[in-house]
Amino acid sequence: MLKSRIIHSLVAGSFAGCVTIIFGMVFEKATAIEGAQLESLRKAIPMLHLLLAPIVACLLASLGYYLLQKLGSKWGIFLFYFLFASISIITSFGIFSVYNLHEEIQYTIYGYAMPMHYFPFLSWTAFKPLFFSEVK
Repeated sequence: MLKSRIIHSLVAGSFAGCVTIIFGMVFEKATAIEGAQLESLRKAIPMLHLLLAPIVACLLASLGYYLLQKLGSKWGIFLFYFLFASISIITSFGIFSVYNLHEEIQYTIYGYAMPMHYFPFLSWTAFKPLFFSEVK
């Protein structure tokens, strides 16, 4: 059981990390972020963080799911999804604390980084049926 939880977390986190990087690259190209702007963005949000943060988030989510499931299959699972969604929403507002960006992308960063906070939740939820049977 522990093995499937870890594998689920790593698969979901890796998928979310890849989607995050692809989204970032597409966003950069679509909004013509390059040169000094791109350097400023990479300094504020390194590419390695875009890959590792979703993996860590999914590992922590699996731990939280396991612990909250102990409360009871119905309320524990509901509480887990509620907290995971809430944390995704709350952390997305953390992007407002990113400073020292190139002045031309100062407001573009919100559209760049805010959606990325939802990718771990979405991928963890999407991959869950492959690794866990539903409790009835």
